[in-house]
Amino acid sequence: MINLSNVSKYFGTQDVLHEIDIQINEYEKIGIVGPNGQGKSTFFNLISGEIKPNEGYINIPKKITMSYMHQNVQLSYKKESLLEYTENSNPKLIKIKNEIKNLNEQIQKHSQNVQLLNKLDDLLENYALLDGYEMTHKAETALSGLGFKENQYNDLFGNFSGGWKMRAELARLLISNPKILLLDEPSNYLDLPAIEWLKKYLENFNGTMLMISHDRYLLNSLTTKTIEISNGNAIKYEGNYEYYIDEKNKRLEHELNKEKNLSKKREEIQNFIDKFRANSKKASLVQSRIKMLDKMEKVEVKINKASTNIRIPTPPSSGKNVISITKGNFGYNEKEIILNNVDLNIDRNEKFAFIGANGAGKTTLLKILAGNLKLKSGNLKIGHNVIIGYQSQEFGETLNPDLSVFETLLKDNDMNDNDARKILGDFGFSKDSINKKTSVLSGGEKIRLSFARMFSNPPNYLILDEPTTHLDIDGRAGLEKLLKDYEGTICVVSHDITFIRNLNAHIIHVNNNEIDRYYGNYDYFLNKSNNQLKNTPHKTKTKKINIKKEQRKTKAESRLIKQEKAKKLKSLEKNLDELHRHQKILINKTKESDADFMNINKDLNNIAKKIKLIESEWEKVSQITDPQ
Repeated sequence: MINLSNVSKYFGTQDVLHEIDIQINEYEKIGIVGPNGQGKSTFFNLISGEIKPNEGYINIPKKITMSYMHQNVQLSYKKESLLEYTENSNPKLIKIKNEIKNLNEQIQKHSQNVQLLNKLDDLLENYALLDGYEMTHKAETALSGLGFKENQYNDLFGNFSGGWKMRAELARLLISNPKILLLDEPSNYLDLPAIEWLKKYLENFNGTMLMISHDRYLLNSLTTKTIEISNGNAIKYEGNYEYYIDEKNKRLEHELNKEKNLSKKREEIQNFIDKFRANSKKASLVQSRIKMLDKMEKVEVKINKASTNIRIPTPPSSGKNVISITKGNFGYNEKEIILNNVDLNIDRNEKFAFIGANGAGKTTLLKILAGNLKLKSGNLKIGHNVIIGYQSQEFGETLNPDLSVFETLLKDNDMNDNDARKILGDFGFSKDSINKKTSVLSGGEKIRLSFARMFSNPPNYLILDEPTTHLDIDGRAGLEKLLKDYEGTICVVSHDITFIRNLNAHIIHVNNNEIDRYYGNYDYFLNKSNNQLKNTPHKTKTKKINIKKEQRKTKAESRLIKQEKAKKLKSLEKNLDELHRHQKILINKTKESDADFMNINKDLNNIAKKIKLIESEWEKVSQITDPQ
C-alpha cells in the first residue's frame, strides 16, 4: 500500500534518513519508535507528501484518503463552534454540503427543473453514503470521549487553550474516516480517561494506522508491527513494542557475539602475520593472511541506550505517618470548589499515583501536599523528620537557560565544587556534560538535573507532577528504575499507564472535587471502578465510596493474598525437603556393592527435574509483590 524505496532525506549536512526500503501493507497497525530527534516525524512528513525525499521514491495509491495528526501544529480556524470545527472534517462532505446548499437556492427559483432535482437526489445519496447525516453524532461522541463537556460544544473553537484545541483536532481527524491514519504522539495532551477512550476507538479503526508514540500502553495494545527509526535507518519488526524490544535485544546479542568472534579471528591472523613477517619461507602465507584480513567483514554494533547509571542516595528515615489531610477543602476563590472534604493519610514508603481527568484537581492536591498551597479549611499534618522533594510540571521551564548544569546545581545550594561534581556524576552527568547549558538539555537530562537538585539534600518524600511528559521511552524506563530503587515515599501524577503499572503504585482517583483511595494498582482500580459503573443506573451520579468499608475489605483481601502466598511457599519448601531427602538416600545406595546403578540413576534424574521445576515455581511465587 505504502512503499518507500531507497528513500533518503537530509537537511544541509545532516543525513536524517538514509536509503530506506519499507513496505507498509493495507490494514497494518504500526508503531513508530526510536530516540528523539532521529527522524520519526520526518518519516511521517515524507509519507504525507509535506516534504519530498532527496533520493528514492514513495509510492502511495492515488486518491486514497489520509489524515495526519501532527505533534505540534498552529491550528487555523474561522468563527466556528467546537462542534462545527470537529464535524467539518471530511473535505468531500463539505464540498457536497455546499453544492446541496447552492442547488436548494436554485430550486427555489426553478422548482420545476427536473435536471436540478435529479442532481440534488444524487448529491443527497452521496452525502448519505459518506455518513454525512452521522457526522454530528460522531463528532459529539469523539469530543465526549476526549474529555469535552456537552455544554462546551457551542463555544468558539478559537477560545480553547492549545491543549484542548489539539484534542479537538484529534477528534476531527478520527471521524474523517481516512484509509490511512498518521498519529504523531496522539496522547500528549490526553489524561487517563481520554487515553482509555482513544485505545478503544482505535481498536475498531478500519484502515492502515501508523503511530509515533512514547506511550508503551498504546503501542502494545494497538500495534501489530513496529518500525524503529534510528541512525538514519528504518527496521521493521513483525510484532508490537514488547516483541520489538525482545527481538532487538536478540539481534544486539547476535551482533555482539559476531563481532567478538570476528575480533578473535582478526587477532589470530594478525599474530600469525607479526610472527612470520620476517620469515622468507612463509612470505606467501603471510601475504595470504594480509589479504584475508583486508577482506574480513567489519561489524559495527550501534547501541542507542543512554548510559544513565544513576546512583540515588539513601534518604533519612521519616516517622511512620508522612502526611495527613483531614476534612480538607480548597478553592482559588470563595465560590470555586476544587477539593471538597478530603481525607487522606500517607505512611512511610507508600507509593501513590494520582489519576483523574484534566482539571479534576490533581496538580492542586500535589501543591497542597508540597506546602505550596494552603487549605481553605481543614487540617494538614506533616509527620516527624519528613523532607519533601517537589517537582512541578513546569520544572524544565524553571531552569535558567543561560546557566550550565554545574552552575544550576550550585545555585541556591551551599556546597563545594567537589560535592557538586559528585552529585552530578551520581545522576549520570559526565565531566564534559556538566558544562552544557540547560537550554540544550534533552527531556531526560532535565529530569536528571531536577533530581540532582532535589537530592543535594536527600528527600524522603517525593512529590512528582507529570515527570514523564518530555521523556522518550528509554527516559521513562530509566525514571521507573530510579523510583523503584528509591527508599522513600512517593506521590506522582502521570498519564502514562505503563509507568504507573510498573511503579506498582496504589491509586488515588481525583473526581468530582473528591478523592477515592484504592488499595491496589491501576488494574485493581480499573476492575473496581468498572464494577461500580456496571452496578450504577445509567446517568445516575456515582456515590462516594465508603472509605472505611473499602479499607476494611481491601485489607482483608490483602491478608488473604499474603496468607495464600505463605501457604504455597511452605508447601513447595516441604516438597523440596522431601525430594532432597530421597535424593540423599539414593546417593547412599550407590555406595552399596549390589546397587542397581541403572535404576538409581534413572530415579536421580527424575528427582533432579522435579527439584528444578519446584525451585522455579518457588522463585515465581516468592517474587509476587505483597499487597500493601
